[in-house]
Amino acid sequence: MSSIGKSTFASDSNSEKPKGVEADSLPGPIKPIGAPYVSSGLTIGDPHSKTAKGQTSVSSGLTKPIGKNLNGTIIHTTKTGVSSGVRGKAAVSSGVKGKAIVSDVGEVMAFKDVKFGPNQGELRFRLIHFWEARNVLTKVIIGLEMLLIDQEETVIQGFIPAGRIETYLPHMEAGGIYRLNSFYGSKNKTLYRVADPSVTITFSSTSVLSDLEDSLVCIPEDRFRFRGYEEFDAACDLKGDLYDYVGHIKLVNGQVLSDSIVIDDAEIASSRRVLLHVQTHDGPVMKLYLWDKAAFDFSGKIKASGGTARVILVTTLNPKRFGGALTLSTMTSSRVFLDSDVQATRDYLTWLNSNLAVANRVDADVVTKTRDSDYRRALFLYEARSCQRSYSCLVRVHSNHW
Repeated sequence: MSSIGKSTFASDSNSEKPKGVEADSLPGPIKPIGAPYVSSGLTIGDPHSKTAKGQTSVSSGLTKPIGKNLNGTIIHTTKTGVSSGVRGKAAVSSGVKGKAIVSDVGEVMAFKDVKFGPNQGELRFRLIHFWEARNVLTKVIIGLEMLLIDQEETVIQGFIPAGRIETYLPHMEAGGIYRLNSFYGSKNKTLYRVADPSVTITFSSTSVLSDLEDSLVCIPEDRFRFRGYEEFDAACDLKGDLYDYVGHIKLVNGQVLSDSIVIDDAEIASSRRVLLHVQTHDGPVMKLYLWDKAAFDFSGKIKASGGTARVILVTTLNPKRFGGALTLSTMTSSRVFLDSDVQATRDYLTWLNSNLAVANRVDADVVTKTRDSDYRRALFLYEARSCQRSYSCLVRVHSNHW
């Protein structure tokens, strides 16, 4: 996938909407820009610091202290300097069959100002991550789902219908900075949401995308929504928002971490998963299923570390209960980070190295391993989740008119 050039791109107005939409997504490649810094009102290295209900929103980028929370913890704004688009650059528009036209800059909007229906303003954002939405049965792609972040550190979901992917995707990459003129505000799905706003930014037939250049606009590189054991436990089986987790690894497929750990990719291909036992600070141990691409991503990263990586961060997790135990499962939108991948994992690793006695308080060897019946039920629910997300995607695509 190539990075965007100095042209802007608009969709083909003759693109058809997909039929029979069920989503089975495949995350796209992640190309980080710089070394993101993750900071939060709940300090990752301090197990006793808390925000309301234990919720934490974390942004990455360069930090600037702006004050303290009730516990006296310094809160940072975390942004990275980027560039903005130049007025009057050539644009490719479907209305003139690919001919170059002059694209004027619309009124710049923040994500919080996006309304349902057609929007004529201009959005400026970073593409954090994207993944394909596919029909579960036919595997036909029906759209591209995205996670976007703006200058105000608001994360929102984006969507490109299948008929417009070829127009935009060749000019986009994870981590890239873009501006979007003319788009449609769709209703966000209610099942398995990956962002807080109730609106989704959908690329319409009149949308014009370009890269952001020559400006001092600052946009964070990422923002995590961390939750702890209590919050995941309370959200079990509710099919609600998908939150992020950071902690340390106790077991990998029943094995204690070491340089002799064995992870068989052929076994992953057969079982479609890796099972971890994880723990945050001195809290309860949880089971974490990494499915499909997340499992292979983890396998590659843990092997690259020589089997010594201890800290893990996984995004957009679904909490379920198997055999009475809290279990977290990845979704197709999930990303996996280890020890030094992002600032959040580096912060936690620093805490872990200073608190090994606390971290080792629970003996990994005595953690109950998952029964075969639990695994089969987990696989069934993982596949059922894809169908439920598909229906939500189907409703979103066919209820919008643009």
